[in-house]
Amino acid sequence: MRCKSTNLILLFALVLTSPSICQNQANNWFLNNWDGSGISFNTGAALATTNNAISSFGDGGTTSISDTNGNVLFYSDGKTIYNKNDEVMINGTDLDGDTYASQPVAICENPGNLNQFYVFTIGSENIPNGLKYSIVDMHGDNGNGVVISKNIPLNTAIWARDKIAIAKHINNRDYWIVTRIINSDYYASFLLTPNGISDSPILSKARFMAITGLWRGPLKFSPDFKKLISAHRHMSHISNGSFEVSNFNNSTGEIDFQFSIKEFTGFVNDFPVLGIEISPDSKLLYVSFLRTDNIANPNRYTWIYQYDLTQSDSSSFLNSHIPVTTTANVAGLQLAPDGKIYGIKFSFQPWSDTLFSYLDRIENVWERGPFCSFVENAVSLLGRKSRDNLPNFPQYLLYRFVWQGGPCAKTPYTFTHRFIPEPQSITWNFGDGQSSQELNPVHIFQQGGTYEVHAYVVYPDGRIEETSREVEVLPAPEPDLGPDQLMCSAQPITLDAGGDFDRYNWNGAFTPGQRTYVVSDTGTYWVRAMNSFGCFASDTVHVGLYPSPSPDTTNLIISPTTCGGSTGAIRGLTVSGTQPIALEWKNNAGTILSNEEDIFNLPVGNYYLWATDGNGCNNLVSQY
Repeated sequence: MRCKSTNLILLFALVLTSPSICQNQANNWFLNNWDGSGISFNTGAALATTNNAISSFGDGGTTSISDTNGNVLFYSDGKTIYNKNDEVMINGTDLDGDTYASQPVAICENPGNLNQFYVFTIGSENIPNGLKYSIVDMHGDNGNGVVISKNIPLNTAIWARDKIAIAKHINNRDYWIVTRIINSDYYASFLLTPNGISDSPILSKARFMAITGLWRGPLKFSPDFKKLISAHRHMSHISNGSFEVSNFNNSTGEIDFQFSIKEFTGFVNDFPVLGIEISPDSKLLYVSFLRTDNIANPNRYTWIYQYDLTQSDSSSFLNSHIPVTTTANVAGLQLAPDGKIYGIKFSFQPWSDTLFSYLDRIENVWERGPFCSFVENAVSLLGRKSRDNLPNFPQYLLYRFVWQGGPCAKTPYTFTHRFIPEPQSITWNFGDGQSSQELNPVHIFQQGGTYEVHAYVVYPDGRIEETSREVEVLPAPEPDLGPDQLMCSAQPITLDAGGDFDRYNWNGAFTPGQRTYVVSDTGTYWVRAMNSFGCFASDTVHVGLYPSPSPDTTNLIISPTTCGGSTGAIRGLTVSGTQPIALEWKNNAGTILSNEEDIFNLPVGNYYLWATDGNGCNNLVSQY
């Protein structure tokens, strides 16, 4: 009887699973300006709210954080932090973000204390405060939160402006805080760990010199954290209307520039980029191009283009563009907890224009071109107004589904959906030929590799959603002790687990690098092998004894010898067992006397019959 199992050492199990803690944390949006506008997604639909206490006047983004049930914890515009009661948090004023920056503020939980949050703020060209952080402790003020540290500068980011993006580290515990340094051609990636944030960032070359001026536009990661998109809205500069596509390594924090796209060449003041967003499957990029007021043009160039983010060269990428809309007045774009992308208005019109009281929406973000279904004025803000930029949320708060378990092959993965409202059905395709109809299935990948897990969702109202995520499955070792074995009595055998794994553990005995194990007794033996990825697997084998040859004494005749003579004999004895059987009669001295069953001419003494059977076992079967 054999039993194989695969597991992961505890360290990897802790750091490589995808926690569900982030669900509902981006459900509440508090929009910019002093008009009190907001959106809640707690019911599954985008519903306007009016309790927003933000009082500053600016067109920059905001941010917020809620608990896993969708209850607001706090929110900020980069200048002030407001608690769940829409009151200014204790010590929550005079933060150094600029409300006219594209992304003046971002929130990240403290990986060393889940009751604390880092609030990162950034300045603009007009208010060059650089990148700083404050810390909120939710234990303070009876759970309303207190700012315990404020405006701590990251000295190497004093020239950072306008852009903040947050990515999960590959260990799924730490975070990368990424910004752009405007007086040089570098991105800066700061590592946040339980020990705090490093003041020595990873610097990566960028394509364009980030010169001073109105260098604006958001910075966003793809949900799989493999791509980083940086938009540029710099008036009177040739880079205006361009965006950069770079590869990101969330293990090292390094950013590798891939290419820059300027959709409308030959234009300087026209077609600036303000809004960017990526579909949850990390395959499609949406970019909004905006016309400035000082350019007279009979056409209204306020376009959203869609690009295929899987294209690896600039020509193929540019040729993949498809207009989503050429008539709407859309600026900032933001993925929402309902899996749709929302667009906010740009201030072409006077601020009194009622168009600022609506958000636009892209319904089917996974579909190409017009099939993505752009809806203008999809959500009313109940007469309240906002403009230009939507809240800034890390992509990991907006996953459509997550998983726990793994990350090794042959271990269970539990998939948990985040679709709201509760779907009527979900069809899962795991990319390995297997599927499931469970809402939250458990699946085991048999081999290591990259699998695109696809979910086809049907909501109670008949609405369809499709999305996917790549799951990186580490290869598991495959120790193989072979079938159950038999051994000869008192003849040890060597078990071989196979492979060249890093560690072996035989029956609880730690034997690094020892793939073989000598056993001299019967029983069940097991080995656990671990490979270089930290994955381990087990195999067991049972070792028994070959059946010994057995003598048949039915016709046995023992003839005694005469005194002092050699006339004795042993006759009629037969031996059965696994054929062929070789016999040896031996005396006390171990001398071989005969190879036949019957033996004659024996003097007084002791005689022993040994049998070597077809299994190679040598057994004493009789003695006289």
